[in-house]
Amino acid sequence: MSFCFHFRWFHPNITGIEAEHLLLTRGVHGSFLARPSKSNPGDFTLSVRRNDEVTHIKIQNSGDYYDLYGGEKFATLAELVQYYTEQHDLLRERNGDVIELKYPLNCKDPTSERWYHGHLSGRDAEKLLTEKGKSGSFLVRESQSKPGDFVLSVLTNEEKHDNLDRKTKVTHVMIRYQDGKYDVGGGERFDTLADLVEHYKKNPMVEKSGIVVHLKQTANFPL
Repeated sequence: MSFCFHFRWFHPNITGIEAEHLLLTRGVHGSFLARPSKSNPGDFTLSVRRNDEVTHIKIQNSGDYYDLYGGEKFATLAELVQYYTEQHDLLRERNGDVIELKYPLNCKDPTSERWYHGHLSGRDAEKLLTEKGKSGSFLVRESQSKPGDFVLSVLTNEEKHDNLDRKTKVTHVMIRYQDGKYDVGGGERFDTLADLVEHYKKNPMVEKSGIVVHLKQTANFPL
């Protein structure tokens, strides 16, 4: 199956119990993933976190179409997931409660680059960079406030107004992932995280405060 390489929400080798663990430890309300059904080979299951519980929804694969055992029919699994992600109020429990698909939970890290630290919190990123890095050290991590997006955390020099002192601080830059492309909220869009990082290594960003964000050293030290 090649879904995983095209759709980050598809997890080809996990069980229902593993899906629940992933969603409850790495997801938030509205996080979801799709996986092959263990009970009905050939079919699939959509697992969705709703508050502190996980709901599993069966997806039928008839050979000609995919559906939720009724309702709209789709030519591909991706079209089904996209439809219910965009139509927020159509996926419901039997009692009428809406099931929201908001945030795809990654099936694999989007890059094997050493600067990628995955599910690292902002606080831990700051601790790591300030204790072990130097000005220009950076890492990329999953966004915890906006699952599916990423954050570029960089140790920067912060000049005081009197120019008598320079101290470092950690700057966090949100990286959006939309329509298969990565960007920092404006400017160029990139096919991969690695392309984005390479671009900003050569073309430093300027923060709203005026601080120049240089990407110099990879923060690949162990946690």
